[in-house]
Amino acid sequence: MKRCALYEKALKLLYKEYEDVFEIVKSSSYHRAFAHEKIKHSMQVLGAGNGILKHEKYFQNKPSDFVETARVAILLHDVYRFKEILGWFENNTKIDHGEKGAEFLSQTDDFSNVLITMPIKHHGHMIEKMYEDEVYQKLDDKTKDEVKHIAFAVRDADKIANWNLLKNEWEKMKEVWLPYPNDHSQAQAEINQELFGWLMRSEVAPNNLRRSNADVAVSIICWLFDINYGYSIDYCKKLHLFENWCVILSKFGVETQKIDEIFCVMKDYVFKTFGVVI
Repeated sequence: MKRCALYEKALKLLYKEYEDVFEIVKSSSYHRAFAHEKIKHSMQVLGAGNGILKHEKYFQNKPSDFVETARVAILLHDVYRFKEILGWFENNTKIDHGEKGAEFLSQTDDFSNVLITMPIKHHGHMIEKMYEDEVYQKLDDKTKDEVKHIAFAVRDADKIANWNLLKNEWEKMKEVWLPYPNDHSQAQAEINQELFGWLMRSEVAPNNLRRSNADVAVSIICWLFDINYGYSIDYCKKLHLFENWCVILSKFGVETQKIDEIFCVMKDYVFKTFGVVI
């Protein structure tokens, strides 16, 4: 792939954000690991996003400049994650890294483009929040459609790259992702019934329902219900990411019958929504 000038600038900016923060937080094993995971994650999201941009018809029919703008939005989706990690390190400050990232990029000469900032601003929200955004609502119909599809690409790439990371580097990543990574008690195999209800209804579950390690897994499985592109499903199928959630749940000690129920929900949803058999 021939890299465009805007992409090169985006890559340089991303690594500068990472390196500046890494130097400050490297004394903390947790924050150091989180920063390292997030720069790696950014590149994996880019890889997944490149697949979407290459294979989805919507992007195949668009000019190359538009596709490159979408690629930059995918690459920079977590650009403010590093300052978020710094805030955790210094005073446990909580921020919305998507909203702050969009604000940060809006103040630059190169990336102050609604096609970049709007998908980044809302990549961690329910998509309805973007549709309700006053800036989005004031856009013309053509631009709204372009923002929506780039947002779909960012959101899909973010999710499927995380699923793949959790499959291939579980032992490293569980320290970052799980509330109790070293607790192997039966309590960590329990699934919040309210959370399980969201899964059974094929709805994305709110994070505040997470209580146990198994809850975290179920909550992340619910990301499936926010996947937009067929390529994303094919990606997960090819890499056996659906089945991997059964492996992870079994590691927590979740009962086999419950795991089978969860996989059936995933299987039925994927077939009904995308016509894909897993």
